[in-house]
Amino acid sequence: MHKEKKVIQSIFIIAFTLAIVGFTLTQSLFRDSETSDTSTFVVGTLDMEVLGPGGKAAETIEVLNVGSSGVVSGGKTWVIKNVGTLPGELTMGIESLSNNENGCNEPESLVDSSCENPGTGQGEFGAVVATQVFIQDGNHPDPIISSDLSSAAVDQYALQWHANAGTINIPAGGSLEVSLQWSTEAQNFENEIQSDSVIFDVIFDLQQVLI
Repeated sequence: MHKEKKVIQSIFIIAFTLAIVGFTLTQSLFRDSETSDTSTFVVGTLDMEVLGPGGKAAETIEVLNVGSSGVVSGGKTWVIKNVGTLPGELTMGIESLSNNENGCNEPESLVDSSCENPGTGQGEFGAVVATQVFIQDGNHPDPIISSDLSSAAVDQYALQWHANAGTINIPAGGSLEVSLQWSTEAQNFENEIQSDSVIFDVIFDLQQVLI
């Protein structure tokens, strides 16, 4: 009888908002012990920690009042630690991406007819935000992902990670830094993005490596 191989996973979800932010993360630990007369069998663990620089807990990301200086840019670096006893393969992506309109003031209403509040999917801001993802492992000097934050970004993140990162394994006790950079410039937007917001979840998935 064919038996399907099962793997252990640990997934972190980081809620990311440009304008209004929520933060969510989950962490799983899988352990089981069974004892016979003379033997103990312990299932290995796959457990992931996502931390900011210097070992600080990953914090909420919030970017407000976009456009006040004409250019907005920034970044976030996460330290991904495999604190379990099994090696794991890391992937990263985004989910639950929403470009919200949040209503229109008078200048925006002159150039934008979609003015619902929150107006999910109607916002134009994500299309003018450029993002890049870097892996700080010495083997990937170029960005792994280059994408805007329009609705197509969810698929672009998944496709580009698998195409450009290759297999990224983190051994038991090992760690890796992943950086997300974002920017937009004044010439890329006008009044149509006023009050718009972009909300999405950054997801790190560590899956057991089968040997």
